[in-house]
Amino acid sequence: MELHAIQWLEGFYELEHLLVTRRWARCLRADASPALLFAALVHDAERHFPGGPSSTPSVPFDDPDYLFAHSLRSADVVEEFLRSEARVSDEAFIRQVRALVLRHEIGGGTEADVLQAADSLSFLEALSWLAAEWVRSGRYSKERSVEKLRWSLERIRVPEALVAGLPLYDHAVRELDTTSAVDGAERRRIAGDFRLLLGLTGEPSECGVTP
Repeated sequence: MELHAIQWLEGFYELEHLLVTRRWARCLRADASPALLFAALVHDAERHFPGGPSSTPSVPFDDPDYLFAHSLRSADVVEEFLRSEARVSDEAFIRQVRALVLRHEIGGGTEADVLQAADSLSFLEALSWLAAEWVRSGRYSKERSVEKLRWSLERIRVPEALVAGLPLYDHAVRELDTTSAVDGAERRRIAGDFRLLLGLTGEPSECGVTP
């Protein structure tokens, strides 16, 4: 089912981010439930499909209206996928996945906090190029991009995830000064190519987390 979901999201520029979020969820919680791992893999799915909520440079990164609309639409899209394309009949699994996707931005509860932390760590690790692209394109100033990176770090509630996030944050901030080296179109292509990602991305021997 996870491979089916990855294929469903083929071409999505955040697919790499989703795969890394799943990896961090498993790193942070060795006994992660199947629902948590699946929610990590699809939590931003709505952004792959037209018609979703949009944010502008004037909207704060922690704007609750946008975060709620984004999370709700993702939960709806993922539930529809599970019921129709994946044909999942386990109601408890569907409800658990939906609840986690709904809370991936705000946390609340052990697994939701892990998902939020994994999402943040993955943004700092796998989407730092996007923050650099924002600066290069003029969408955000460097200061605003740093604000997004800092918010990703500071919202983490899981202590070991916060420790793991500090070096990722430092590296991502430094990367903002190398914006001329970022080929946004090529990076988006790579980040959405599931065949390439599955061929290059193995499970790491070290998660960067101290048990």
